[in-house]
Amino acid sequence: MAHDIDHSTGKPAIAYVGETPWHGLGEKLPPGASIERWLRAARLEWELERLPVQYLVQGRVRTMPGRFVLVRSDTDAALSIVSEDYQVVQPKEVLEFYRNLADLYGYTLETSGALDGGRKVWALAKTGIADIVGKDQSDELGAYLLLATSCDKTLATTATYTSIRVVCQNTLFFAMEEVEEGRRRHVKIPHTRRFNPNLVMQALKPMDTAWAEFIAKVSEFACYPMEPDEAGLYFKAVLVPENKDFSDKTWLEHETICSLYRSAPGQDLPSARKTLWGAVNAVTYYADHVRSESSADRLNSAWFGAGDGLKERAWTQASQLVSPAPAVPFL
Repeated sequence: MAHDIDHSTGKPAIAYVGETPWHGLGEKLPPGASIERWLRAARLEWELERLPVQYLVQGRVRTMPGRFVLVRSDTDAALSIVSEDYQVVQPKEVLEFYRNLADLYGYTLETSGALDGGRKVWALAKTGIADIVGKDQSDELGAYLLLATSCDKTLATTATYTSIRVVCQNTLFFAMEEVEEGRRRHVKIPHTRRFNPNLVMQALKPMDTAWAEFIAKVSEFACYPMEPDEAGLYFKAVLVPENKDFSDKTWLEHETICSLYRSAPGQDLPSARKTLWGAVNAVTYYADHVRSESSADRLNSAWFGAGDGLKERAWTQASQLVSPAPAVPFL
């Protein structure tokens, strides 16, 4: 597997509280476990060491100027080659980020771990904010904060708020603030800059407003009726933007999502049954729980890769349906 949960120590590098994750891996912790215990349970007690890149030529060791290899302190595995201005974020820093949030705001860690041999490290915390949507008030969503980083230049250090739908554990990132170019879903710190937790926390302040706007939009989706034929057209627009032709693979994806629209967990709730919210959740369930043969690949994809992009297109397409662009007056 190219991007699997790290097993470098002989055990999966993931810890969690509550119910076992869908991939069934990791060490379960009790609520309120210390940061130090999380580090041990998630197998994140190692550090990245920055060593000069050297090579052997005719029996002589030479050093490449301005290039360094990032090496795990516990296994001596080389994870990437970086330039001299690359700012390393240690696994411990990802978990330490939540220490003040837990003390000041009551955030509670839910899961943490590493992917791809340790090249990606993440932690997810519950904020304690939740809402219920739907006419019968049965569809509960909670707000979470995800912090993730990489050491192989595939991901900037990224902080983002995500919703989790309780009935099926579907995840959807939501915007944190309005900016001139549109909504910004993430706070990103490139590895050319030092990771400063205080600056990230300041950028995360608008979460309450963003959550209220997110729930308002979800409520619109839940009130927007959508028959299966209409849902099929919506799924096609999500899967093949710009009216491109279906490939065989895309056709199979479309058929799978159409089936999930009828039968995925939570689709029988009034908020989702034959509604646009149900259609959005068919896509998010597919990306989070079905899309890849490997559950570990699915986690990486759903948060950081193609699965996340698919969910973003589903949200954007749904938003356009409930709030279509105003017509341009004919002059």
